[in-house]
Amino acid sequence: MKHLMLSTSLIVATAVPAFAGTETEASGSAEAEVQLETPAADASGEANVSGEAQADTDTMEQEAEELANEAEAEAEELANEAEAGAAELADEAEAGAAEVEQEASELATETENAAESMSDAVNPDADGPAMEALAEGEMTTEALTGAWTYDSNDEHIGEVSQVIVNTSGSVEAVIIDVGGFLGIGEKPVELTMGDLDIGKMDGDIRVKTHLTREELEALPEYQSE
Repeated sequence: MKHLMLSTSLIVATAVPAFAGTETEASGSAEAEVQLETPAADASGEANVSGEAQADTDTMEQEAEELANEAEAEAEELANEAEAGAAELADEAEAGAAEVEQEASELATETENAAESMSDAVNPDADGPAMEALAEGEMTTEALTGAWTYDSNDEHIGEVSQVIVNTSGSVEAVIIDVGGFLGIGEKPVELTMGDLDIGKMDGDIRVKTHLTREELEALPEYQSE
């Protein structure tokens, strides 16, 4: 019996180290596996973070590119609108200038025609009818006052503003307002009957002198007493 118990103790003593070694190896193997698996987990996490960052970067770059394209499209549209507006304004200005030019041309034509009509009225054509002699008693102060006067070139140079008669009642001289425009700036000069030809044309009395406009304007200004 003692011999059997001793054998059993020997078997247990012999077996325990074997199990102990196995447990140690298993523990070491587990720790090794944990140590080996942990870096793999960290690398995977870092890879995921890096991938997400790259995805965010790509998204931001795409959004920035889209914004840039939109801004470029809007800028181009604004430039086109500005160019169209400038062209429209240029066309309107050109049309306005053409209209003003047309109106100015028409006004110039009307003015020229009016000037020719006035010239025909105040400057009878030399080839037209000659002045008729005045009948006896027609050369009166009332008839001569206001009569149109022409120079040696048949140009209208003024009107008779005053008639000077002598003691016998005959016309001695006339005062003619020379120059000026519409009664402004006229210069009265005295002409004797020897400087004048007086007659009628189209029923109105006309006075003509052999002096030119320049000679008339060079005469001294008449001073009434």
